[in-house]
Amino acid sequence: MLLLIIFLRGFIVKKFLIDRLLFPKSYFKKLTSKLHTLYIGLALVGLFKLGMSLIYRIPFYFFNKPPEVLVYNISLTFCIIILTGLLDTVFFAMPLFDAFKNFALRKRITDIKGQFIKLMKVYIVSYFLIIPIYILLHIVFRENVAGLRIYSGYFLIIKIIIVLWQSAIVTRGIYVIYTFHKKLKILVFFMVSTWVMLLGYTVDYLVNAWLIKLFM
Repeated sequence: MLLLIIFLRGFIVKKFLIDRLLFPKSYFKKLTSKLHTLYIGLALVGLFKLGMSLIYRIPFYFFNKPPEVLVYNISLTFCIIILTGLLDTVFFAMPLFDAFKNFALRKRITDIKGQFIKLMKVYIVSYFLIIPIYILLHIVFRENVAGLRIYSGYFLIIKIIIVLWQSAIVTRGIYVIYTFHKKLKILVFFMVSTWVMLLGYTVDYLVNAWLIKLFM
């Protein structure tokens, strides 16, 4: 009886921690194919991507500027937010969506368009948990006045851990909306983590090396 109680307690604690770190499965089950929430999510992702690069440069681009330059920079900000949010989310979902068509499912998918939207939303909601950690990282590893980030081994290690954490969140959401067989879990996690890492680097490079330079 004591062993049973210990086992149940451990199971409950484990489930509680997993639900807090990766979102409960019931949360992913509530995701819908409605477009208005997708658009909001795309904007939030774009705001995060641009914000992490722009936050310490705001005084350079938005303070003490002529009205026409200020209007240009504000308009450009909205355009980049939409562009990066769209690129990051769509380019995450498209190749995986095509790959998952060849995976064995326990339940047949009838709404293809709706499934694609849900996959994008799974990726979007994964940001909700990692954004506060990224903000904390950028406070600890602050940029200098020239806007050049001082990287360190600790920063890179923590960033890799965050990518794996985000990939675990996405993998759990994918399993909920796709109902894959359990034997595919490692393969799905490997695909997701690899793509999240490559895509994240590409989008960050696009923002920092190209889009930021469009500001006046």
